Amino acid sequence: MKKQFFLLLLGLTILTTNARSQCQAYFTFYQDSTYLYMYDQSHNNDSSAINVLSWNWTLSGMGLNYTYSTQNPSELISNLPAGIYILCLEITTATSCSNTHCDSVVIGNTPISNCHASFMASHVGNVFTFTDQSTTTGGESIVAWNWTFQDGNPSSSTLQNPVVTFPTPNTTYALSLTITTNMGCSDSVLGYIYFYDSLPCINYVDANVYNVTVPGGNDGAIDLTVYGGTPPYNFYWNNGATTEDIYGLPSGIYTATVVSDDSMCSPYTITANVLEPYDSSNVVVDTLYTSMLDSCLNFVPDSFFISSISTQGNVVTVYWVFTGAGQTAVISIDYTFSTYGTQLVVLSINCDSAKAMSTYMSFIYIHPSVGINETIPVLNVYPNPAGHQINLPDGEFYTRLRLIGMDGSILLDLNNAEGKIDVSSIPEGIYIILGENSSGVISGRLNIVR
Repeated sequence: MKKQFFLLLLGLTILTTNARSQCQAYFTFYQDSTYLYMYDQSHNNDSSAINVLSWNWTLSGMGLNYTYSTQNPSELISNLPAGIYILCLEITTATSCSNTHCDSVVIGNTPISNCHASFMASHVGNVFTFTDQSTTTGGESIVAWNWTFQDGNPSSSTLQNPVVTFPTPNTTYALSLTITTNMGCSDSVLGYIYFYDSLPCINYVDANVYNVTVPGGNDGAIDLTVYGGTPPYNFYWNNGATTEDIYGLPSGIYTATVVSDDSMCSPYTITANVLEPYDSSNVVVDTLYTSMLDSCLNFVPDSFFISSISTQGNVVTVYWVFTGAGQTAVISIDYTFSTYGTQLVVLSINCDSAKAMSTYMSFIYIHPSVGINETIPVLNVYPNPAGHQINLPDGEFYTRLRLIGMDGSILLDLNNAEGKIDVSSIPEGIYIILGENSSGVISGRLNIVR
């Protein structure tokens, strides 16, 4: 949902009220086997020092509601049944600024359901049209929709796609949707809307980040949503892209400058970090095993890696690649998973009459979009890894070719590039390679080793 001048929050998205105020409530959270820890990270939008006088935390879900008034509270995990909770922090500062920030917290493993409630919305003024986006699996069909709207007219509806009027602009309103299928599956989603009475400068840009699914992969993505400002917007990424959303990304830090069509408004800059599955910020949620593979590779592997993954329902297919003695073998293995996130996958192979067993482990990252096919051109150079020279694909010509480090630094910038490229002066490491021609900009990943 792009370029709508209201705020709609679903599932694991974030709510922030008073988007144009001086103070900004914000927090991070972490959970271990004993506690859920909540950390205040509030700040002022003008970079001045913040002086918070009061903190009002609420943690609600699974029929429970907890409140806290300290800056950094914690809660026993044993008090929280597995499920999805809404965590909110309201702050008040010495300058009488008040602001609220909310996020969802998943406690324990949340099994994948046969039905999933979801919706989107559009509006003209204060009249909103809600569109059901719910999905089902296993041949089930939705037979009932139950909506509730805080202060809306109507305040509830059983229509699939209702139209609702809200009374006051610049106000946050809560709403919910519960669906029921013909097989008895039921799911609910809580959301919020916020619409403006005018078109201010860009006040917020949300980045939905999809981490790469396998170590060294290039299937990361960043999906931007702009709130406020005057469309059309212009987007300028540090990797050379000029589209709103970027795909086919290796891990790394990406920065976008968003420019509103109103020349009186300042540009808005946002930074997003696409992570590797093994990154310390990606906590491992599960270890996946499969039955022992009774087979032989016909050679002794000296290296292995996971080339890609795909999902179907709650089954993830992992493609293991083994190399050695000039040979390559690809083995596809199915694992059953119960929750999204970073997973440790284990493969055990038994071979020959002696039943010599070898065990291999690696990381993958599963998110709901894994397996959705998108046609994404990739710049593939060879050899890769490279030593002192790379070759561009045969017959391809680029008006500009750049090699960019993971810290955003440009180490090579060539005009009219084709054929062989000398990289002997580039240090060892992993780089983003960008090629630009009349068709646009495409990217790939280059590993330099010597």
